[in-house]
Amino acid sequence: MKILFLTHRLPFPPDKGDKIRSFHILKYLAARHEVHLVCWADGASEIQAADKLKELIPNMWCVRFQPKKQRMDMLKALVSGKPLSVHYFYAAELKKQVDEVLQKTKFDALFVYSSNMAEYVLDANIPNRIIDFCDLDSEKFNQYSDIYKPPKSWLCKFEGRRLGRYEEKVARKFDHVFFINPIERHLFSNGHDDRKTSVLSNGVDLNHYFGDDLPDDPAKRTLDGDVSIVFTGSMDYIPNIDAATWFAKSVFPKIKAIIPEAQFHILGRNPAKSVRKLNNPERSVFVSGYVEDLRTRIKEATVFVAPMRIARGMQTKILEAMACGVPVVTSKASAKGIGAWPGREVLVADTEAEFAKQVLILLLNHKMHEGLRKRAFEFLKQKFNWENNLCQLDRFIPTSKQANEHAQKENGKYAEKVDSTSPN
Repeated sequence: MKILFLTHRLPFPPDKGDKIRSFHILKYLAARHEVHLVCWADGASEIQAADKLKELIPNMWCVRFQPKKQRMDMLKALVSGKPLSVHYFYAAELKKQVDEVLQKTKFDALFVYSSNMAEYVLDANIPNRIIDFCDLDSEKFNQYSDIYKPPKSWLCKFEGRRLGRYEEKVARKFDHVFFINPIERHLFSNGHDDRKTSVLSNGVDLNHYFGDDLPDDPAKRTLDGDVSIVFTGSMDYIPNIDAATWFAKSVFPKIKAIIPEAQFHILGRNPAKSVRKLNNPERSVFVSGYVEDLRTRIKEATVFVAPMRIARGMQTKILEAMACGVPVVTSKASAKGIGAWPGREVLVADTEAEFAKQVLILLLNHKMHEGLRKRAFEFLKQKFNWENNLCQLDRFIPTSKQANEHAQKENGKYAEKVDSTSPN
């Protein structure tokens, strides 16, 4: 079948949450069908990265994203009634590219990643229309409104309401809607036809980490000779900025008062100014910015923290830490997002004192440290297999048995080519 695939970011290299998910969906479909990709690309480096993706997707078109122009276009929302986010990702240049592709090729199916890209094909005459909401952007903005002060909180609340209405409109235009976990699906399906919605969970490529067997671990792993607590993520993303700031200022000092040699490492690209200000070697807080191979840094950590106060969907960073064999302390919402059981696969906390306490338990109790990371690894193996989770796509875009057998071989070959760039 011929499939048109739209996404708001070039899904390569698959080095952060939404790009990891869209890449694996794209790879799964491309191994079984003829996929045509149209997407935004962030800057010259991603345009260059697109050349490597063409080994998998020969038919692809990228348009360079222009943030300043797109921010100006958001003003159109004042008269259009559409969400600011939709205008941010909509441009005549990309619309023209989509229309040209539609004129040249008759497609058998449509797959849209992110509700913000639906605007380009709302009325396109394509059967088998599928959209991956992943998580609900409307709920994310509602959470933003809780952490900001007026007038920013008012704007976030306003955007959340508009996005909620827009998500309902988009869902009516598609045959099926996917969500990353049951929580997001339930939030949306309450009051809607849940026969049109399904959960399409993420996966983890364990071969990129330790394989299927987790090695034994010493009582305390060290980074530069000190007990290390690590947090990772794109550090220009609001939920990550909030999490890193809250932990560094409110939680870590409580831990350091008990274990003076403890260090807190914030790892991730594009740290915002407020994050860079957290860097304070005298207080053992280090902001590293972009790290070429996060696996090594995570594996060297004693404890991984994901203190997400704004938590939608599934935190890929937690799955990565589990795959690296590092025990995780996270918020209750983040634990629910991956379906982890508190005390069995992760430790959970939401208050400053409780979060510090849970981290200290892992730093001081080797038996607890070792047991938690091993149970988390087994949980990962059982629940987060890309091939097993993505095969339900075949219900909506049918694939022959022969195509499936060929796909499994091709997926293996391509996985070897991209292993150096893909954390998952």
